[in-house]
Amino acid sequence: MTVLLLLLTAHFIGDFYLQPRAWIENRHARGLKASALYKHSLIHFVLATVALYIAGIGMVSAIMWGLLIALTHWLIDWAKSGHHSLSAFIFDQVAHIVVIVTVSAFITGVTVAQVSEMAAMLIQPDTLLYILGYIVVLNPASILIAQVLARHTKVLASAENQSLGDAGRWIGYVERVLALSFILVGQYTGLGFLVATKTVFRVGDLSKAKDMRLTEYMMLGTLFSFALALIVGWCIIAIVPA
Repeated sequence: MTVLLLLLTAHFIGDFYLQPRAWIENRHARGLKASALYKHSLIHFVLATVALYIAGIGMVSAIMWGLLIALTHWLIDWAKSGHHSLSAFIFDQVAHIVVIVTVSAFITGVTVAQVSEMAAMLIQPDTLLYILGYIVVLNPASILIAQVLARHTKVLASAENQSLGDAGRWIGYVERVLALSFILVGQYTGLGFLVATKTVFRVGDLSKAKDMRLTEYMMLGTLFSFALALIVGWCIIAIVPA
């Protein structure tokens, strides 16, 4: 675990603290010819080597594994060059982390039996129930709320009330995930804080709108959102043994 944590720390420092914005733009603009691509990979080599040496695997081994991490980092960043989307960013980070986890597994001698044991823990009924709970409060809950409010949404659809596209849906995702998390850990104070925070941010919109229909619409959406998170959370708590 120490090796993995040190390598992850080195990765995030190299990717998010020691990579100037100009380097990112240079990589996207020039691809394989970008000098920043090689500078960035060199930084990751140094950081990974230092991290592994601190972990106590020996300088020669640290340099060899550091070179491997730097090379894969170079390949992944080159593949990402020119792609600015969220999916490209997620793919980039997941690919880097997979490499780091794999290297850590080889260095620490993780066996197939240990991997199978960890995988078996993930498919325990209790774990699957928690995963199912989060799946339910995301898209299925979003679709259900949209269906319930469909008639009101049509009434409010106008040029003056245009939103940021999917912003409302993502706000709902985040608030339900947070609400469910607070419920599962028994932190109802956090749930109250979440409700209060959303209310504070909405007060300005409602006072400016001066429209009772918009006020009622937003209250309905918020109440449905939190109600679904509460119901799912309470069901999980009731099923999972204490």
